[in-house]
Amino acid sequence: MTGVVGLMRAWPGLPAPALEDVVGDLRAEFVTPLRHIAPVGLGMVGLPRWHGKRFAATDPGELSGVNLLRASGGGFEERLPMRAVLGTGLADGRPAVIVTYAADAPRPWRWVRDELRWLDDGVLVGMSYVDRPLLRRGGLPFLLRP
Repeated sequence: MTGVVGLMRAWPGLPAPALEDVVGDLRAEFVTPLRHIAPVGLGMVGLPRWHGKRFAATDPGELSGVNLLRASGGGFEERLPMRAVLGTGLADGRPAVIVTYAADAPRPWRWVRDELRWLDDGVLVGMSYVDRPLLRRGGLPFLLRP
């Protein structure tokens, strides 16, 4: 299944991962037609060279995380701390891992909410929303791979 439309159609039927399923480094991938547009947009809002996400178990029922950026000299830089919990999806009220940023994070990140579910081939689908009135509709999908 490729492309934004296919992932958006499949989203309501995808199962939620357990929190422990997302612990570790996850490599991001964009789908058509976002493959070229999304990296430019992310660079403009503070995540240039976005590689993916890293999650670690912290408190019971919660993960701490950071976004990973490819460093110019190799390796990764960590940026924009986040937290993940099990919760319900904005669009459909179904279970998902909910990833949020601190209330004092830079704009627009303080309003961004990513939701994670399993795709049938074991890849995580992330659906990114801007959690503000009038902007909550139709998240933008991306993939995360271990």
